[in-house]
Amino acid sequence: MSKTGKLVISIISAGALWLFYILLLPTLSVAYLGGFIFIAIAIGTIITNIAMWVSEDGEAVGVTVGISIMVVLGIIVVGLVAGSAIFNSSVKREQIGEVEVLEYNDMIKQIDTSQIPIVDEALAQKQADKKIGEDIALGSRVKLGDAAIQEVNGEIMYVVPLEHTGFFKWNRNRSTPGYITVSASNPNKVDFVTEVNGEKLNIQYQKSAYFGHDLLRHIRNEGYRTVGLTECTFEIDDTGRPYWVVTTYKNRTMWQSAEATGVVIVDAQTGKTEWYSVEDTPDWVDIIQPSSIVEEQIDNWGKLIHGWWNPSNTDKTKKTDLTLTVYVDGDCYYFTGMTSVGSDESCVGFIMVNTRNKHAQIAYMSGATEEAAMKSAEGLVQDFGYKSTEPLPLNINGIPTYVMAMKDEEGLIKSYAMINIENYSIAAKGATLAETSRAYLQSVARNGNTHVVASAEAYGYSYEGKVERISSVVEDGSTYYYLVVEGEKDKIFTASYMISEELSITRDGDTVQISYIDDKNGTVDIVAFDNIAFATPVSEEQEKRDELDKGTSVLESENNQIIEVNPEANQETWENLTDEEKAKILEEYSKNN
Repeated sequence: MSKTGKLVISIISAGALWLFYILLLPTLSVAYLGGFIFIAIAIGTIITNIAMWVSEDGEAVGVTVGISIMVVLGIIVVGLVAGSAIFNSSVKREQIGEVEVLEYNDMIKQIDTSQIPIVDEALAQKQADKKIGEDIALGSRVKLGDAAIQEVNGEIMYVVPLEHTGFFKWNRNRSTPGYITVSASNPNKVDFVTEVNGEKLNIQYQKSAYFGHDLLRHIRNEGYRTVGLTECTFEIDDTGRPYWVVTTYKNRTMWQSAEATGVVIVDAQTGKTEWYSVEDTPDWVDIIQPSSIVEEQIDNWGKLIHGWWNPSNTDKTKKTDLTLTVYVDGDCYYFTGMTSVGSDESCVGFIMVNTRNKHAQIAYMSGATEEAAMKSAEGLVQDFGYKSTEPLPLNINGIPTYVMAMKDEEGLIKSYAMINIENYSIAAKGATLAETSRAYLQSVARNGNTHVVASAEAYGYSYEGKVERISSVVEDGSTYYYLVVEGEKDKIFTASYMISEELSITRDGDTVQISYIDDKNGTVDIVAFDNIAFATPVSEEQEKRDELDKGTSVLESENNQIIEVNPEANQETWENLTDEEKAKILEEYSKNN
């Protein structure tokens, strides 16, 4: 090969290597797989060029290239195996740190339903897009970046950066005029922020910018060429000034087991760049620990409980598919369910990891996975075809509950749902969160308590008197009546509409005759009802049917444990007893009380 040909090849290979670095910006360190591959390619290119210049034998050059590739591939394979769980199971499992065991009620604090962050990222993006659409000129030159949820001055919101739509738009404008915020609890609260403290925003450093304004290239040029960089988020400080927060990390087992070491914070306007350790990161930064790193560490903690070799899957757990971002007492956490390996819809517990310091907490309790809860919620509104947002784990009056919004095809919230975590068959929906909460608590009271603890004895009574108050409620399409009657003000009587048609026309002051059961458990259930003021005609056939039904009511059943109470008959029976019989009854009563 001529010298000119060799020179051309050398120049092309050097240019390709330079272009490869400029476009991909890998970490220039063999401690990271991408960096090792780039450095290996660079060294291989140099060796190949040297062999080409010193040897006239093309076959020798080919052998050199082949050997170089085989060596690099061999090192990669060895490195991946050496850093795997086969040799590092304990390191990988302990990366998450000590997991604190808590009760669910201690893990998830009860909050006001009016402050529930029910807006998801998709809806936030949609609302932000509508805001941009209000300005035709702006909408033609920018697009929305990734929305990031965060808490700013006590309010949870999504912050959405504006990105350039292409090279020519960037070349003409070189910056974007602000960002958009969307309240996480009110989708209609959308603000386009164009100035902070009276100064116009001029965001120059973006992921979609070019040359020196490209975010990753700017960080590398600021002296971070050998530092591992991973996920970045767009955050604002308490004054509203925008920044890019990029996590730095190192690997603990060869090219695996990433561990966050801090963050690089870049002023989105000036480009000023500064690194902070995990401990020294400013308080306004919500995300230090990337979700990808935390998710891997949670899975390792669950799967490597008995080391790498565990073919029977003994005690193995894994995280569920969804990882939620939640806020508790002002702190941000990743929340996910933990399920046994092989299980689909049942959780064995819930784990929560702080997004700043990675402090992990777990609450062991059986319950539904997030996906199962979403299916249950969608079943409530299947006639409308609404889809559930990712469920938010909350305490509703101390009850572990998933809360989600139900969205139509346009992505707009049409209703809400609450699903009991421990028993996802207990569910409720409503047009508002307050309405949903009321319906949910009624559902829990009616269906959630499968064991009603009452007194050892229940008593059946008959009563005739006036109604002082009567009211009705509709629960899941069924009407229930609540009554307070004269002389029994310590009891609230309840009855289904099926007990009697006369319940619906009964008013305060009507004289009624009722039969009811009192088990001294706070609920008094009516089993028979008659409004004396009304005497509806009964056909002969109905009279025959009523005669057949005698003895079949709750009070008349021979198998019940209800003691019939009839004061007049009891007094007559008492008076007919002998003194010895009376003394014996009183003695037994004294022993039992």
